[in-house]
Amino acid sequence: MATTYRCVCAAASILRPEALAPGLSADTCGDCHGHWLAMDDYRRWVANQPEPAAADDTDLPALRPAPATEDKARACPSCQRWMERLRVGRSPDFRLDRCSACQRVWLDDGEWAALVAAGLTTRLGEILSDGWQRQLRDADAQARREAELRARHGDACIDELARVRAWLATQPQRETLLALLRSGW
Repeated sequence: MATTYRCVCAAASILRPEALAPGLSADTCGDCHGHWLAMDDYRRWVANQPEPAAADDTDLPALRPAPATEDKARACPSCQRWMERLRVGRSPDFRLDRCSACQRVWLDDGEWAALVAAGLTTRLGEILSDGWQRQLRDADAQARREAELRARHGDACIDELARVRAWLATQPQRETLLALLRSGW
C-alpha cells in the first residue's frame, strides 16, 4: 500500500501521483500545484534519458508568482523536518527544497517547467550538490567584489582592467609582461 502524504500548504491537501515527464512521477498537491519528487525515482528516470545538451544555468526563465511560503523553509511532508533550501541558479534566484533524510525534493509550482525550459531536468542531482552550491556562492562573492571595486574606482577603470586582463590571458609570455608592467620598464 502506498504511503499518503499531505502537502504543507495552507490547504494541507493529500498529494496525488502525477507525471512530471514521461516515465517520471511525483506526488502533486491539487491546491498549490507543488511536486514531491523521490530522488530514487528521479535517478532511475535520468538513467533512461538521452545525454543532455550543454545548458546555460546562469539565465533561468522567469517563474510564475510564487506562493507566500516560497521564501521560507518548508517542513517535509513525510518526516516534518525542515528541508534545506538550495539555489538553482543566479538569475532569477529560486530555490528547491530538499529533505536529506527522506531523499525527496519539493518543487514549487512552475519550478519543474523552469528546469525544463533551461535544459536542466537531468542535472537535478548536480544542482543539489555541494559543488554546485559552492559555485553559486563563489559567483555571488565575485559579483559583490566587482561591485565594490566599481564603486571605488569607477566603471571605466574596471572595464579597462578587465580588457587588459582578458588580453593578458591570451599571451604566452604573461608573467614576463606582468613583470614589465610592475617594473615600470
